[in-house]
Amino acid sequence: LLLVALSATAMSAAGQGCGAYKVTVQNLCGHDLNLGIAAVADSKVLFPNGWLLPNGKHESFDVCAWTGSVSAQGAAVAKFHLGHDGGAYYEVSTDQANMPIRVSVTPHGNPLQGHCPTAGCNSGNHCFEHSVPGGNCHGVTEIKIIYYNP
Repeated sequence: LLLVALSATAMSAAGQGCGAYKVTVQNLCGHDLNLGIAAVADSKVLFPNGWLLPNGKHESFDVCAWTGSVSAQGAAVAKFHLGHDGGAYYEVSTDQANMPIRVSVTPHGNPLQGHCPTAGCNSGNHCFEHSVPGGNCHGVTEIKIIYYNP
């Protein structure tokens, strides 16, 4: 009976958005990557500044909501907000041609609602939109930041 009560409490908390969202960072650069982070608006720190993400690996961090930026030396800064309601805003420069590392930001959800394009550039130097116009992206359960080798 206690187990059932705890499960119901956990499902209730997940329904309120806590633990239902995540931020994922992936390294496809061909070398280990030191990442920086700047959390704002009382967002918890996902990882310590200077955190090393090994090549070919990814890490996911559960959040209730998150606002701030993730950075890596030689790459454009990825700025984003993931709200308690699944609304999202994100931006990253598409002027990455002369940078040694490319970066993209992609929202995931099922289903995404509104305008939720990938922003940034991929390893083929193909660039996408700079940001979500007006923040009109909803139904987001994950923001994925991927670092690429050009």
